[in-house]
Amino acid sequence: MATPRGDERTVTRTYRAAVRLGEDYITLEETITLPIDASDADVQQAVDLGWRIYRAQRDAIEQQIAAVREAQGPHPAIIVRDPDAPASEKQRNYIATLQDQLHWTSDQLTAFAGEHGVDLVTMTKGQASTFIDGLKKLAEERARYTVEARARVVEEARAVRDGAAPATEKQVQALARLAHSRGLDLDAELVRRFGVDSSTLSDDQARALLSEWQTRSGRAASPRRESALDEQREE
Repeated sequence: MATPRGDERTVTRTYRAAVRLGEDYITLEETITLPIDASDADVQQAVDLGWRIYRAQRDAIEQQIAAVREAQGPHPAIIVRDPDAPASEKQRNYIATLQDQLHWTSDQLTAFAGEHGVDLVTMTKGQASTFIDGLKKLAEERARYTVEARARVVEEARAVRDGAAPATEKQVQALARLAHSRGLDLDAELVRRFGVDSSTLSDDQARALLSEWQTRSGRAASPRRESALDEQREE
């Protein structure tokens, strides 16, 4: 929606997504406001910034949740009514949700169940309850490990960058344009290459990646130029 603001015209775009987690729903919302003449690089930079903010918020919340759970200690045992009855649909849906959180395939879930003596087809309510507790504990441990691993990567990147000049805004913008033209997520690519995001990228790292991507662009364009020259010769 175009919105006049004095002499400046801007466009505001809001993206919302509802995500189901277990029995709860959370809503993710991202709003970006840019000048009406914003370039593709401006848009990509705004999206990258929003993604970095989301990741930082998510990591902080996961750390807070882990701290609260550790302070509370183990949850009291849940009393299951009619434990010998077949597992309920609610229990099966919750198991599926935990499977998604663990990024497991059906074979991995079945193998884990087999290790704990659970048949996913014929399991009872009691077995499902115990199985869910095991999956929840595993998911919590994996989430905590992921947060700690990310924190280590950031600290190591900062240690490496001590004394190194940071990347300039122009370098980051140029990388954002090149990443966009290749259909890549800039921060994801920087983490994969160097273990840093665009906010902690060094000048040397930016120069190296710019040189690599620009060289590839030149090579990709060369055959087209040669083809055009051949056509001119034929004419």
